[in-house]
Amino acid sequence: MALMHPWCLKGLICVSGLLSLILLWCLLVMTADVQKRWQLSSRFPIIQGKLPRRSRFGAIESAQRGVDFPSLFTNSLTDPHCEPGQLLLILVTSAPGNSEPRQVIRRTWAAHEGPTAYQWQSVFLVGQSADVGVAQGIQREQQEFGDILIGNYQDTYRNLTLKVMHGFKWVAKQCRPSYILKTDDDCFVNTDRLPEFLLEHNTIKTGLYAGSLFSREKRQVIREPSSKWFVSRQDYHPDEYPPYASGIGYILSLDAIEQILWAAEHVHPIPVEDAYVGILAEKAGIRVKSSARFAKHNVRWRVCNYRYLMVIHHLSPHEQEVAKGNMLQARSACHDSLEVTRWK
Repeated sequence: MALMHPWCLKGLICVSGLLSLILLWCLLVMTADVQKRWQLSSRFPIIQGKLPRRSRFGAIESAQRGVDFPSLFTNSLTDPHCEPGQLLLILVTSAPGNSEPRQVIRRTWAAHEGPTAYQWQSVFLVGQSADVGVAQGIQREQQEFGDILIGNYQDTYRNLTLKVMHGFKWVAKQCRPSYILKTDDDCFVNTDRLPEFLLEHNTIKTGLYAGSLFSREKRQVIREPSSKWFVSRQDYHPDEYPPYASGIGYILSLDAIEQILWAAEHVHPIPVEDAYVGILAEKAGIRVKSSARFAKHNVRWRVCNYRYLMVIHHLSPHEQEVAKGNMLQARSACHDSLEVTRWK
């Protein structure tokens, strides 16, 4: 057998080394891609299911790939207390660092002004903060006021869907009010009118889902990855969301919440909270009702408007104080005008 020439041997060694480097590089790239995909998907806990199938929304979904509800709970002994069977429970989404807006809400529209015939309560929804000082502050705030539900998820805008689903599940399990209002901590809620309206004038006792709807043009799914409302086609295949109420504030009856929670166990979550609720409502066969009582913009409403409006969006702390004054003043003002007793 002929001996291999030294330069051939060196060539083979070089080629082998080069191939090893290429293989190592490919493995590193694949590992980085897997980690990236895991980080993106971990924002939404998913229940592992069977082989994928086509849903009626056109997206590929498995039998169980919805919200992983148990993972959202912290098993904390400091959850807010709620009296079962109240008329209304208001869920307010709030960021961990938004202590000032929460304080303003507590002394304005969330404060009970004297005795009332209508039982209602407000609770703030807050997630986990990476800042240890902020996280400790949230714990102290909950211990002092007892009105914060802390969820087991990172508190980011893209996790707002998990925040609301956690709140819904807690309400349905622990509190069971007749109605639930979901709103944000930059919104004013007319607590002087809303409970009375729900009990005395609302004619939709079951299957209620009401709020300010978006036009069809504004229900287009955003596919631009740089947008905070970005949703991939893999997460939601259609290019248009079904009709849904703006997240500034929408009312749900308890039975509607329960049906939406059932749907959430089977529908992949997307990071657009209000659109996701609309998707779940459609799957559950619940039609959303449009109402002008939910104002997306604060346009210096007159005192008499507070006999009609239920939620007003985008108020500063000072404007919250002004709105409370207007709400109380509306009790005795504007009696020469006819009060509207319908959702429209």
